Amino acid sequence: GSRRKHAMGSLGDLTPTQARALVMGWETNRKKGLDPFTKAAKGISLLTEVDAYFNHRRIKPHTSKTGVKTGISPEEYKDRQRRFVRHFAEDAIAQTPLLKLQLSDIKKWFSRLSSETPSEALHCLFLARHMTSIILEDNEELASAIVNKFEAAIPKTEVKLIRDAIDESRTKRPLTQPEFKALWQAAEDWPDKLEGLLVQFIMCLSIRSKHAGRLLKEDIQKRTINGKEYFYIETTFKKTPDTVVLHKKAEAIYKKVLAHHKKKGWISEFLFPSQNWTGGKDQGLRTRGMNKDDIRRAFTGNSSHKGIRGSAAAQEPSLLGITAKTAAEKAKYGEWKLKPVGIHDVRDTYATAAADIFEAAAFLQNSGTEVTKKAYRVEKMETKIKLATRKGKVLGDILG
Repeated sequence: GSRRKHAMGSLGDLTPTQARALVMGWETNRKKGLDPFTKAAKGISLLTEVDAYFNHRRIKPHTSKTGVKTGISPEEYKDRQRRFVRHFAEDAIAQTPLLKLQLSDIKKWFSRLSSETPSEALHCLFLARHMTSIILEDNEELASAIVNKFEAAIPKTEVKLIRDAIDESRTKRPLTQPEFKALWQAAEDWPDKLEGLLVQFIMCLSIRSKHAGRLLKEDIQKRTINGKEYFYIETTFKKTPDTVVLHKKAEAIYKKVLAHHKKKGWISEFLFPSQNWTGGKDQGLRTRGMNKDDIRRAFTGNSSHKGIRGSAAAQEPSLLGITAKTAAEKAKYGEWKLKPVGIHDVRDTYATAAADIFEAAAFLQNSGTEVTKKAYRVEKMETKIKLATRKGKVLGDILG
């Protein structure tokens, strides 16, 4: 019966939809005779718990005074935040209380996402499942009433089918020598110097583009061994710590990047900072490195035949792919007789040129050979000849 005020958060942290959902939850409790600001299980949704989730000890990145790191990586943390804003915050799937949320609603939401962007749908499903599991851990009343509905609604078999379909659609191919050279030259001549250097840096080291975009200047260190200086990256690739030494060509690109920073007068912790071109004008640097959208625009432009790849295709048209023309070709290859190359296909080129599957895994910074097999498309004929020779020797030994 008394008037009370309660802080909702800062203006930049809440959208109008989030603010309305928050107040509606308080009002629902008040009408039931409950303290408006207690979290009753009936009002709990992904939206009401989003702040608690991103501040959770296992989620929020934190480094203790003794240097112990907890939580997920800062990059993954930002990705999840952006994903929630993009696919959850304005959607009923996040606003509906978990007690009232129907499995059919989750299936419709996931079906819509997977038909538009299958890979993003899987990321969103993981986020929803993880958020719900954390919520159930922290609320006994809710945990005793429901199971994790996002796990119940979408079976693992369906997720596997979608993942397999994604892998199939991403069939990669190594670049031919003329294609590789044309792409390198196009990056060299590209008007935006930083974008061109990024592509060349990836081509030099065969690291994943998202890792290159997130590299900090401090990630590249220097060590003197036997009187020689070596630059190297000591970082984590897919949760696996690894060290990548820069060969002379990569070192030269790295020094060009630093020189470009100096020329532009940039102050940024990122080696490849994201440039803000809002309105078609240079608005300075963003406070992050290049993300996948920045790199995609640099490589393919806003359409499939633009960007650095489009420029290189003027010399090597096969970079843009070759469609199947006849019915026989379509039956054999599908739509593409030869697919357009992506920036990730640089990695396949290194894998194919490797002496064996183990060297290929090392080239690609993979922890084992199972993942590498997806990229290790073509083995050298010399390897096959050695295998056949060895096989013939075994046969001779058996026959005596």
